[in-house]
Amino acid sequence: MDTSASPKDLFRRNSRSFSLAARFFSPDDQMAVARLYQFCRYLDDLADDTTTGDQTRLNRARERLTNPNTAPADSVEFDFIALSEERSIPLGPALDLIDALHADCGERSIRDEAGLIQFAYGVAGTVGRMMRHVIDARDERADAFAIDLGIGLQLSNVIRDVAEDAQRGRYYLPAAWVEPETIRRAMGGEAGATAAVDTAVQRTHDLAEDYYQSARRGFVYIPERNRRVIFLAAAFYQAIGQKVVRQSPGGWRQRTVVGPLAKLAILLRAPVAYRRWKRLDWLPNPEPLHDATLHEAFAQSNLSG
Repeated sequence: MDTSASPKDLFRRNSRSFSLAARFFSPDDQMAVARLYQFCRYLDDLADDTTTGDQTRLNRARERLTNPNTAPADSVEFDFIALSEERSIPLGPALDLIDALHADCGERSIRDEAGLIQFAYGVAGTVGRMMRHVIDARDERADAFAIDLGIGLQLSNVIRDVAEDAQRGRYYLPAAWVEPETIRRAMGGEAGATAAVDTAVQRTHDLAEDYYQSARRGFVYIPERNRRVIFLAAAFYQAIGQKVVRQSPGGWRQRTVVGPLAKLAILLRAPVAYRRWKRLDWLPNPEPLHDATLHEAFAQSNLSG
């Protein structure tokens, strides 16, 4: 990661969909979101460094968070510690993120659906937990829904990056759905293997939709000034997964992006979609119940602390 870049520049360069939505935040909130992104991107890059990941620097990041006096003033960790104090971000999710990225260093395969959800929580549900503090969603009941949004976003990433991840020896589509060898054959164009991967991609997309649907119910806990932005960001990411499955067979072989015209269409439709969301039967009741079964895969693990 280019640590010389400002948080906003880094955010806009590397997260085009979310950073576009984030431009509708207030300047203070936009900068706070960019700083959180900088921290999470820094850790993610450490896990992706070389073919095995940089576990030494991940360990150093953990040490700096747990012992703030060891963090140099010019380090990414120092800035995150300052941000956490400003926005009351708990340390636990950041440590969970580091632990999850440790497990993601080097080659990786996922065994089953539960493993996929555990992975998505570790690398993205944790970010949702931190993000809710940044956007001032202070009610503790928001936490479960923030996790669901993070999981939904990560599952969209999984189906967007199937081929790119496979080239690095990483297979996030569960082996119970499609074996890594089948993915490798599909990348070579084998029709039967391609159909099997398409089916696994569709299942992952459908799973993501369940988490997006739950997350939207929890938007009631987000202050109005920020709720529309998160609503829009979720729509941008959902569009990625929807485009991948529309491009079957084999649409996952190339990294899918939502182009400027498609994003403009989402922007234009967003006000109507947002008004429709506000008319749902459970609104204006501000206490939606969370479906605990969505968290069964990790609720008993140390990742949920």
